[in-house]
Amino acid sequence: MTVSGKRVLITGGSRGIAAQIARTFATKGAAVAINFSEAADRSAGWPNAGENLVSEIMEAGGRAYVIEGDLSNPAQATDIVDSAAKVLGGLDVLVLSASAQINKPFLDVTADDIAAQIQVNLTSNILILQRTIPIMLERRWGRIITIGSAQEVAPSAEMPIYALTKAAMWNLVCNLAVQTAPFGVTVNNVAPGLIQTDRNAHRRRDMEAWNALACQANPVGRAGRPDDVAEWVLHLASDKAGFTTGTNILVTGGAHIPTNRADGPPGRLSDRETEALRSRVPESLPKLS
Repeated sequence: MTVSGKRVLITGGSRGIAAQIARTFATKGAAVAINFSEAADRSAGWPNAGENLVSEIMEAGGRAYVIEGDLSNPAQATDIVDSAAKVLGGLDVLVLSASAQINKPFLDVTADDIAAQIQVNLTSNILILQRTIPIMLERRWGRIITIGSAQEVAPSAEMPIYALTKAAMWNLVCNLAVQTAPFGVTVNNVAPGLIQTDRNAHRRRDMEAWNALACQANPVGRAGRPDDVAEWVLHLASDKAGFTTGTNILVTGGAHIPTNRADGPPGRLSDRETEALRSRVPESLPKLS
């Protein structure tokens, strides 16, 4: 999956999944512009996360640049693209990862909560796309990857507006994929399930509860890792993915698969079903755990 020499802009790139995406691109020889909001990072308890990540990448021999910009401010969206294109000398790959997530039951959501999530997750993404796509169309080559969520297809009552915005972005991916395909520009979505990141670090204050949650979250029985997502993004950004567009890659450990709720947690086998499978495993192979 060759991305050497590609020029990549990653929004919300200082932490979590996006930070791992940035590392992965850099180790493969791409030049990476990492957009981040210092105010948001500081508020989350991670001051200087963007600068620290760039220093880490450069010390490892990679090329990375900081692009500070707050996507809660619509005026900064196009400036981020312009700044990235300037420091990189162009733009080949766009990864839209920045998002705002407010966890509240639907009846408790305020107008400000709605506006904040729509601004970051939709409006700023649209403005960035409007600025980026002409650059790619002119070169007749480009890769756009949006980072969605399993909540596009399996929304949680805990974050209804966030889920709504992710579903809307997936719809936009399909629309743009058709429009840009004749010009060599692909548009795809990668939708993670439960991934262990700093965003859900508060859940790991009680590791017993976290382990129970992760075990029951999907058929695989664990939380995903940021590199589980980053490898898919790398593939979609490469020359090998030129015939793949308008695709939604669900990196969920199978959590998105519809199941009968009477059967228990999503996709999990009952004890009886697990034992039935164990009985069919040849003695020469390891048993299912």
